[in-house]
Amino acid sequence: MKTLRALAPTLLLALPSLAVAEGPLTLDDALALAARQNPDLAMAREDAASSGADKSTAVALVLPRLDLTAAAGQTRVDTGFGQIVDPITGQVVSGYSKNAAYSWTASVNQTLFDWPTFKGIQRASAAAAASQRQYDEASLTVAFDVTRRFYELVRAQRTLEVLEKTAARTEELVRRVDALYGAGKATRADTYTNRVNLGNDRIAAEQQRAVVVQARTALAQVLGKGDAESAKLEVAVPPSLAGNAAKVAEPPTPEAVLEIARKRRPAVAAAREQVKTAEASIGASQGRYLPVVAAQLSYNRDASKLTGEGGVISDPQKGYSSSALLTLTWNLFEGLGTSAAIQRAESQARRARAAEDRVLSALVKEIADARAQAASSAVQVGLASDNLATAENALALARERLETGLATQLEVREANLNLTRAELSLVEARIAHAEAFADLARASGGPL
Repeated sequence: MKTLRALAPTLLLALPSLAVAEGPLTLDDALALAARQNPDLAMAREDAASSGADKSTAVALVLPRLDLTAAAGQTRVDTGFGQIVDPITGQVVSGYSKNAAYSWTASVNQTLFDWPTFKGIQRASAAAAASQRQYDEASLTVAFDVTRRFYELVRAQRTLEVLEKTAARTEELVRRVDALYGAGKATRADTYTNRVNLGNDRIAAEQQRAVVVQARTALAQVLGKGDAESAKLEVAVPPSLAGNAAKVAEPPTPEAVLEIARKRRPAVAAAREQVKTAEASIGASQGRYLPVVAAQLSYNRDASKLTGEGGVISDPQKGYSSSALLTLTWNLFEGLGTSAAIQRAESQARRARAAEDRVLSALVKEIADARAQAASSAVQVGLASDNLATAENALALARERLETGLATQLEVREANLNLTRAELSLVEARIAHAEAFADLARASGGPL
């Protein structure tokens, strides 16, 4: 899965159900973990979901609306005479009447023409698309951050290995010098000097162990892991970084990368959609000068009883009222509110276009910087590999000369340090090359 190791967030972040294997964490596993657990990515995902809900809300304004209203109660009519005496029965009768009242109404409303609402749908659709592209950009950023911190941990671990080997070589030199001292071919000062060198090498290794821990917790943070989990986090060295190969991939030309980035970089697409959002806002504001046309159908029943003949729940073809209306609402004057809204929307559109230009300008720089680093590090890998071979030969020669009395332990020490520098330079160059390619892939919107 070479393309995944070259940074493929659009693929890996679409696989949140991947199970992470036991043992050292591979780069593919780390990217899959971040897709599920990274908090920044989770927030970006919810922002995109919220924008999708806003789009549904905008569409709902032009869909038919069906309402059903039911009521049950009692009406009271006051005669205005207070209590009166019935002349026939002689009973006192109240001066008001009470009757049961039941009703229900069904109505359908449909917007036929509402330009601001129609443009609002267009604006919400563009905003939702922009939010989705921003989520994709966040995925790309998180994937690169995971890749960078993964390589930082690999760098720290490989550096520790180099320093531990340096200490081991120094320890071997201590034994050799001790033997030479016993044979009268070295001085006591030589033995002391080598022991000091060994102590310094061990101190350097211990310092690097702290760097490994810091790199491990940094990776755990971006993966969304807790403190307890970060202490156990181990990574597997990618096959592309194993060994001391002198040849590494050359990056594509800047023109080719820029052409790819213009088509698939989420940040560019998001800026483009934001321009569409702003332009739709202009149309929505201008539409306030136009009338709104709607259709309404309603069916109503009122009765003094619930069921039976003449009841509110009875033959629907009798005792009802209905209406079919075509309404036109036209705001003829609202001060300068509409013109101010148009002016504001036009200003926002100009700002969105400027933001798009800024994104494109930044993209050119990102690609140029990342490609320059990738090309330079590719050359450095070759040079560092040659230096390493030379340093290994130099150390072997210095050891032979020490055994024959033609060299001092200082020459061996210098050769040992040169080998350490060469090993560290190769580690640094190979990690820098991997990070630069990952950064170039991020800038272009995916694997190259």
